[in-house]
Amino acid sequence: MKSEMVTLRPDGRKGITMTESYYKTLSAYILSALDTEEPITLNILLEKALEDFTDSIDSDITWYVLQVKLDLEARSYIRTVTPPYRKRLFLLKLTRQGQKRLQHGKLLADWSVD
Repeated sequence: MKSEMVTLRPDGRKGITMTESYYKTLSAYILSALDTEEPITLNILLEKALEDFTDSIDSDITWYVLQVKLDLEARSYIRTVTPPYRKRLFLLKLTRQGQKRLQHGKLLADWSVD
């Protein structure tokens, strides 16, 4: 049986139930995308996810990415910022906690290869 988890939402409500493997895959993808191309808009992130995950996840990938993004915001790993010069532009940015989690994940991946 696959292990499942319930995501969080920034407003304090419960999110959705999804498999832990989907969550780990998508959260690592989002954090690494924000680490390499910071800042990034939500639309760009969703377009990249559609290109990269078309074969691996059989459901609506954009919906899952959005739910994991909300969970990462609720856990303070990422945040949405609005630049003062463009009030209708929303950028996603890693927080310090998100950078630490990303580094920790990279260390674990390096150790598992050795």
